[in-house]
Amino acid sequence: MAPRRKEPTPTEADSGSDVELNFNFNYKPSTSVPQAMESIDRWKSKRAEIQKGIDKDYTERLTGLKNKIKKHYHDETRKMSSHNQQQLQRLIAALEKRITCEEEIRNRIDSLRDDCAHMAMLIDAIYAGRKEAAAQSAKVANPSQPKN
Repeated sequence: MAPRRKEPTPTEADSGSDVELNFNFNYKPSTSVPQAMESIDRWKSKRAEIQKGIDKDYTERLTGLKNKIKKHYHDETRKMSSHNQQQLQRLIAALEKRITCEEEIRNRIDSLRDDCAHMAMLIDAIYAGRKEAAAQSAKVANPSQPKN
């Protein structure tokens, strides 16, 4: 014969089930078909209302999520636009500085070119003057040489 099971203590019996079951012992099934159809229609309408509520909640959450995504996209676009604008301004400033440096270099080169032209003119004048002076002193030193 099989051994008898030990009866659970009251605490073991309560801890085994987290869900309380409420049984309505006064329930009497309806026997009429029209009442059953009416009950089914009531449950269908209740289910339809619940589905509408779920659809409404879904639509509201979806709309909220779309708006949040649009706002985030708009903010990110604004940040990128601002960043690009700052980079463009820095690039423009760098180009302007480069242009001014190149203009200063061009002006210095032009000034040096003019100074070189003046020095060449001065050296040519000195050379021509010394050549003439040398020719004059050669004439004075040798009066017997014929003139060209």
